[in-house]
Amino acid sequence: MAERDPNLLRGAERVHELTRMVVEKAKLPDDHEWTNILLPHLDIVSTSETLPHPKVVFRFTVHPHHSNRLGNLHGGCIATLFDYCTTMPLALVSRPGFWHYLGVSRTLNTTYLRPVPVGTEVLIECEAVQVGRRLASLRGVMWRAGHEGEIFATCEHGKFNTDPEPAKI
Repeated sequence: MAERDPNLLRGAERVHELTRMVVEKAKLPDDHEWTNILLPHLDIVSTSETLPHPKVVFRFTVHPHHSNRLGNLHGGCIATLFDYCTTMPLALVSRPGFWHYLGVSRTLNTTYLRPVPVGTEVLIECEAVQVGRRLASLRGVMWRAGHEGEIFATCEHGKFNTDPEPAKI
């Protein structure tokens, strides 16, 4: 697939292209960003631009290099997945001057409820709870795929919009 400029895309197309670009970048031999062991294993299951709570659902399978010494998904990996995944609902509603750069994290509160063993396939459902001009409140839930009631972790993510102010005439 030819690379498309995500700055020119909107909604679900933008989410898909941003995620595709992150995965492709992770494959480069000279790119040593530590998230490269996580994000290539992330797939988009669905997107919903329905307001007031746009949503993106991801699928992720835990591999041994994501685990702690007990053979479970490392807590830092869970927090990193939530950081990336809960940001994507903003891409559904962004436009130039309104969350176009997807902001920066102010808070990332992760609650770990049960271990996630290696080999487990999880779904990460993320939604925008509230999106204002400067601040956004996002939420994520990670559960075992096919078992919506078996929740592994939850997240509340606060972001600050870093877009430059529009020029005043």
